[in-house]
Amino acid sequence: MNALGYIGAIISVVAGVLGFVWPQKVSAVIGLRLPGLLGVSEFRATYGGLFIGGGIAVLVLQSDDAAAVLGSGWGGAFVARAISLVIDKSRSKENIAGLVIEAVVASLLLLA
Repeated sequence: MNALGYIGAIISVVAGVLGFVWPQKVSAVIGLRLPGLLGVSEFRATYGGLFIGGGIAVLVLQSDDAAAVLGSGWGGAFVARAISLVIDKSRSKENIAGLVIEAVVASLLLLA
């Protein structure tokens, strides 16, 4: 695995830590509302634990395959968001920023 994979994994971990530690702040930045404690738990699990776990797995395993799996996850998010931009006409600045971030992180990991 090359440096691009490490960068993508570190971005994943940092994004996860931010989502886990500050779910209300991060959710507000990306334009989501957290309905009650279950919403906070879901945000911590998905935007926190999933990103942290995937990023740490890549860093620990140091393998192209691990980077490809995490990169595919980011890539899947990119594809789903791109389709949403067309179908749902959801073209907010947060959605465009998310699309760019997902493309960059997926590319870093898939090119590792």
